[in-house]
Amino acid sequence: MDLPRGFTIRESTHRIHNPFGSDKLAALGRALVLAPGTRVLDLASGSGEMLCTWARDHQITGTGVDISTVFTAQARARADELGGAEQVAFVHGDACGHVTDDLVDLASCLGATWIGDGVVGTVELLIRTVGTGTGRRSGSNPPLA
Repeated sequence: MDLPRGFTIRESTHRIHNPFGSDKLAALGRALVLAPGTRVLDLASGSGEMLCTWARDHQITGTGVDISTVFTAQARARADELGGAEQVAFVHGDACGHVTDDLVDLASCLGATWIGDGVVGTVELLIRTVGTGTGRRSGSNPPLA
């Protein structure tokens, strides 16, 4: 499983593959008031710029999941470059339907709502991974708001 080669070639020089720029990612991180150690899951993480810069700037920990082997490798290299390789991990995998066993403090998907067949499905997918700091899943999903 991987992205089509043409897309990977076209996007291979991009650090950010979604509608945000680095300034907006930084503003979002500040607005969220991310505490050190905040656990983040980023689905369809691309080249990992959000997680890597937030690890550097806010000392978050996190995991990015992306279907592209090229982008996953770039994300790992970026984490090394910014000194956050101990704080973040990048997994090659399909973000569609991806739910972690360990709950996180924040789950995101920027610019790839196709992973949940649209905005509503993507939000429902993200909610299934977010907890209240309890760590392991208790067997039931948090209610939808």
